[in-house]
Amino acid sequence: MENAITPQDRDVVVNWVPFQLREDTPEKGVPKKGDLGPHRVPSHIREMGKAIWIEFTGLCSRTPNTLKAHALMVWARGRGSPAAVSKLQEVIFRQYFTDGIFPDIAALTSAAEEAGFSEEEVREALDSKCFEDQVRIEVAEAKNTGITGVPTFFINGKPLFSGPQTPEAFLDAFRKL
Repeated sequence: MENAITPQDRDVVVNWVPFQLREDTPEKGVPKKGDLGPHRVPSHIREMGKAIWIEFTGLCSRTPNTLKAHALMVWARGRGSPAAVSKLQEVIFRQYFTDGIFPDIAALTSAAEEAGFSEEEVREALDSKCFEDQVRIEVAEAKNTGITGVPTFFINGKPLFSGPQTPEAFLDAFRKL
C-alpha cells in the first residue's frame, strides 16, 4: 500500500482499525505446529510478501491473541500522527512476521519505542487494559459491516478489497477515484 501511496500527488491518510481473527486465542498464544522456519508459511504467502518487501519467516513459535497489539494501536491513534501509527504497525508486523518476536507487552513496548512513542506511557496503557474495550467495540462494528478477514481496505469510507494486494492494485483504485 505504501508503495502505491508514495508516488501520488494527492494526500492519502491511512487509518488502522482493529480486527481480530482469533479472539478466543489465549493471551499467551497457542503453539504453532511443525518446525520453525519458512516452510511453515505457505509458498503463496511468502511470494506475496516478497512482492511487497515483507519476509514471512515463520520464526515465531506461537499464534498470538492480538488484543494487546490492537489496544496499543488504538492508544497510539490518540497520541500520534497517522504516519507514526503506520510506523508502529510496520514495526509490530516486522517483529512478528520477520523477526519471529511474539507480541507480548515487552515486544509491543519495544515496537512503540522504535516508532517514537514513550516506553513509560505505552507500558501504562497496556497494563491498564483500558483500550481493550474499544478494540472489542471496533471489532464488533467491523464484523457488522461484513468484514471477515485481514487486511481489508477502504477508500473514502467504501470497502475496496480484502487480502494482500500489489501496489498496482492500489494505483488502479486511486486512478478510478
